[in-house]
Amino acid sequence: MSIKSRAVVMVEPRKIEIREVEIPEPKTGEVLVRQRACSLCTMEQRMYAGITDWGYGGVWGHEVAGVVEAIGPGTKTELKVGDHVARAGTGSCGACHYCSVGLTRLCVVAGGGRSKAIDPETGKEIIGSFGLSEYAVSDVESLVKMSPDLAFEEASFVEPVACVVQSTNKLDIKLGQTVVVIGAGTMGLLNMMLARLRGAFVVVSDLDPARRKKALELAAHAELDPEKGDIVEQLKALNDGRGADAVITAVGNKAVNDDALRLVGPEGTIMLFASAHPAAPLELDPNMVHRTGINVTGVVSKNRLDMYQAGVLLSKRLIDVKPLIETTFPLEKVEDALALASFNNTYRVVVTM
Repeated sequence: MSIKSRAVVMVEPRKIEIREVEIPEPKTGEVLVRQRACSLCTMEQRMYAGITDWGYGGVWGHEVAGVVEAIGPGTKTELKVGDHVARAGTGSCGACHYCSVGLTRLCVVAGGGRSKAIDPETGKEIIGSFGLSEYAVSDVESLVKMSPDLAFEEASFVEPVACVVQSTNKLDIKLGQTVVVIGAGTMGLLNMMLARLRGAFVVVSDLDPARRKKALELAAHAELDPEKGDIVEQLKALNDGRGADAVITAVGNKAVNDDALRLVGPEGTIMLFASAHPAAPLELDPNMVHRTGINVTGVVSKNRLDMYQAGVLLSKRLIDVKPLIETTFPLEKVEDALALASFNNTYRVVVTM
């Protein structure tokens, strides 16, 4: 027997519809979640604006928190009905090469290709990650148990925090290292929080004075102000004449890439965290790399371990994401939520259900 659910269908750029869809009962290895909050990522913003196309006619949203409603028969899990959970991703097979080495985000059979809902009017399957839906069926591997004392709006940050966990784990930030984060939006601030948690001296660079101020209040120790002259010289003044051990680009464009190459010190690492739309070139001199030993790397999405660690950070309140919530909207006002989230200076907008 299917479950009726209101869901947000992205029909085409700047056109959405709230429809009643039918969510199938969970099968073995699956869990039905009554979703309570979904934060809006740049993915949904770009879909709404028509910049990227993940599949119009689908139900999107992927930063989600809710409550376990039902568990598929024969599913092996410690989760129980009523548990608070965060959901992200499409699951993983656990057996392919990438799953076997811990890179579940690269699973070659992720999600098993199962449809998540049926349109009752047409009988057709509806694709999507189904964050913006009252109910969703999830692979059990995509769920993280959360503290019931944590608000759903905060628990919905597990997915973005997990992406940052992957970033900071890959950088292997050590006590006393200097980390520059370029861009003080939501993801930049999360990178600063986790870098600081690992014992780094955190420096923010952003064109917006208000954003730098917020970064200094929440996580950064110092700032680079482009209006006060060369940011490389400013960093050297803060760092005994040296460049950064790590530079994280939390905004994607050529100017930021150029700054990252100038700010990173010998044997340092540039983490290309943000994607760029349109694509931004990285003009890398091989001789400079040969001479200085710098590293350039990147991350996207998250692995299962990252999700678990993000859940712990939030459930145990080792980081506080409340200041990153711009505002909330009920599902009925999702179009207003998407419009507000699309403004450059907006932090996370959360849709509640």
